[in-house]
Amino acid sequence: MSHATLKRVLLSLLLPLWLTGRVLATPSSDFHAQALSDMQSLTDYLNGQFTKSMGLYSTLGWNNPPGVFDLVVGPHFEIGVGGGVDLIQVTNLNNLNLGALQGSSNISLPAVLPAPFPAGTLRMGLANGLDIGLKLLYLPQINLPDIGFSGQYTGVGIDFRYRILEGANLPTLTVGVSWDELSGSLGISTNVNQNSTYSDSGTNYSAQVSGTTGYSLNWNVHSFGAKLLLGKNLMVIYPFVGVGFQRNSGTVVSSINGQLTTTVNSVVDTINPAVVTNGNPVVFEPKYVAGIDFGEGLHWALVGESNGSDLAISTSLRCQF
Repeated sequence: MSHATLKRVLLSLLLPLWLTGRVLATPSSDFHAQALSDMQSLTDYLNGQFTKSMGLYSTLGWNNPPGVFDLVVGPHFEIGVGGGVDLIQVTNLNNLNLGALQGSSNISLPAVLPAPFPAGTLRMGLANGLDIGLKLLYLPQINLPDIGFSGQYTGVGIDFRYRILEGANLPTLTVGVSWDELSGSLGISTNVNQNSTYSDSGTNYSAQVSGTTGYSLNWNVHSFGAKLLLGKNLMVIYPFVGVGFQRNSGTVVSSINGQLTTTVNSVVDTINPAVVTNGNPVVFEPKYVAGIDFGEGLHWALVGESNGSDLAISTSLRCQF
């Protein structure tokens, strides 16, 4: 076979493959590939925001000043109920560098997500200067179809506190260690209606996207912490502050699913995204507490807590006997 003949044979074999590739590489297919990449960027970003928050979230709800309920001087028991909200920071999704999608059109979240936490506590004295506390966090399944939100979680905790210092004219100094765990899920659905311009190989095309997407977060977090609490009992008013650390472990998983109809360069098609990002909570982080407690026997407290990024505010009503 001559060289010219061989060249013609190879050309006849390769040309269809080359043409097929050119046909497949359309603005619509490029838009689909970029949209799926954008969805992955969205889940990566959102999961990164929640991994910074879920360690603190698991430890909320204690709402106790530094006094210890020992067996020598009462009270010996305390039962409390309370609740609060953790203000989780979620920066504007439009700040993400996306190529095909508009972030807030596909997943709608506020810049600050208020995450509620109802809590119940029990505390009792074990010995002189030492007590134990138990905590339950529970949010039953909530479905709010009007805003596309659903969520639920269950958490438990146990802690020990030991009084280091206390006196008539001295503040109370307590050291405490705790173990908390929290597992749950939340879902947010968004109706998408996006009109934009998509640039492909230097040419701009009109792009429309409509349909629905659903963002879901699932977490299972364990936290071990230790802190120093300092306060002063001024009869019916008890201000206090605390500082410590916590070590977190577990999983935080974000996913986006949906069904989208796209129109790019007059070509109508569908996208069914199914992207997942797996992560872990921040391993080590600080813990800051400040609060004020009112009452004798029956107590009411206001408490603020932070890990340096989130801010949580809570209140509790507690009965001592």
